[in-house]
Amino acid sequence: MKCLLPLIAASSLLSAACAGAEPPVAAAPVSPLSPGAEAFRVLHMYGGKDGESHLEIKELPRTGGVPGKSVQSRLFATDVEIGDSLPGDFIDYHGVSTPRFLIILSGQLEVGLGDGSKHILSKGDIVLANDVTGRGHTSRLIGAEPVRILTVRLPKNNSFAPKLSSCPDGMPVEKCVSARLDNQNATKAQAGHK
Repeated sequence: MKCLLPLIAASSLLSAACAGAEPPVAAAPVSPLSPGAEAFRVLHMYGGKDGESHLEIKELPRTGGVPGKSVQSRLFATDVEIGDSLPGDFIDYHGVSTPRFLIILSGQLEVGLGDGSKHILSKGDIVLANDVTGRGHTSRLIGAEPVRILTVRLPKNNSFAPKLSSCPDGMPVEKCVSARLDNQNATKAQAGHK
């Protein structure tokens, strides 16, 4: 069977050869949508004490949103990368150097774990890849459509510290989009009470 591969995040992932027969594919994890939740929930791939990568749902700190209607989590990022990967390769076991969000914009990415399970990530899925220790995971492109992935790398230290302001560092709050939107909403609310 022909092997296909994705680009997961950066140049370190463009290597390795196709593997032989594929094991059965496990049920696809889905990035949990949680607009009414108290915390933003995301699929989290992490390195366990057993030296293998595992998946779980992780709650990130809430930094915004309207309770019962929306939830936001704002973290610091070091850089952003976008990449496309064409069919044809397979990346054997690898981890990540720093935690990062992998956001699947198109195509399907199969992630393999040390227990032999395979998980399919599709357009719209967000994974917090944090398997900085252990053997890591495998990656393969599924199907004929290229995979487009947006990678948002988090700082190596204090990766999950919330960024409380929506403004870029050094920008006055009154110049931020969120402050202007808050002012517009307040004005609309006052106009509705007259």
